[in-house]
Amino acid sequence: SARALCEAHCLGATVTSVAFLEDGTFDEKIFEGTTAAAFRSALMGKTLVSARRLGKHMWWELGVKQGKHGKKAKPSEKTDASPVFHFGMTGAMSVRGEGAMKYKSFEVDTTSWPPRFAKLVVEFDSGVALAYTDPRRFGKVRLVRGDVRTSPPISQLGFDPLLAMPNADAFVAAYAKRAAPIKAALLDQKIAAGVGNWIADEVLYQARVHPETPAKQLSRAQLERIRTEMGNVVRKSVEANADADAFPEDWLFHRRWGKVAGSVNGSRIEFITVGGRTTAFVPALQKKGKAGDEASEAEAKPAKKKRGAAAPAAPPPKKAKKA
Repeated sequence: SARALCEAHCLGATVTSVAFLEDGTFDEKIFEGTTAAAFRSALMGKTLVSARRLGKHMWWELGVKQGKHGKKAKPSEKTDASPVFHFGMTGAMSVRGEGAMKYKSFEVDTTSWPPRFAKLVVEFDSGVALAYTDPRRFGKVRLVRGDVRTSPPISQLGFDPLLAMPNADAFVAAYAKRAAPIKAALLDQKIAAGVGNWIADEVLYQARVHPETPAKQLSRAQLERIRTEMGNVVRKSVEANADADAFPEDWLFHRRWGKVAGSVNGSRIEFITVGGRTTAFVPALQKKGKAGDEASEAEAKPAKKKRGAAAPAAPPPKKAKKA
């Protein structure tokens, strides 16, 4: 992940250079609400104290080294400006000679430096160089002053399923009155931060819920299953360090790309559009309405024995072996 890359290679180092794009120009679409001069000034000479994350956003907490002890000097209190990165669909970070974030649908360039589609390149006094790349330019890089957590965009985000999953009552209440299809509701970052398109599909597949079902029509049991599976999917993804090859083999994830009809665990996958997003689901397991609730409940519970049913016959005794 971006946070792990920053903490592993840049923590405690001081910024010595800030550059933009491959040709040095400043991409105003990516850098929202700031200028090249302001952004460069906020980073130059500052030390990376920590990298924080909430959902799809990450930010740096910066400080200034004090005293005459060079690199061993401790940073002072944090500065009043922090760069905040939103990765969108294709935003990524890479460290020169050390690797990059991984995506299923494309590969981040690690063969050249600066890498292709670089929007920002930061160098540190440790010799480390870090780049932010974004080929489709859906991400954003902002400069936020003051407390990042109480300022937009971070203050506008909902709970993080990994860091602060709400209890069952609070989770159900967050979705129970939403008229939107549950797939669209799961993508609302004001409710759950960091739940993207493939995660929402995986959660609904694992919970056996049809993506077009209005959230307010779901039973409490269905919403609680969604909560459980959201926690499971996010946790397992993080444990695998977002390496798709390490995800569980029975996940829908491995067979949902490219809108190519296929199957998962013997059941056919279909593609529809929900909330403007391509959605993969399994009709045989994810049914609409009450039928869907009953089907998923039946799958979750072990089969009950019929009253009066005869117990299975015991196997015949084994013959004693001759001495």
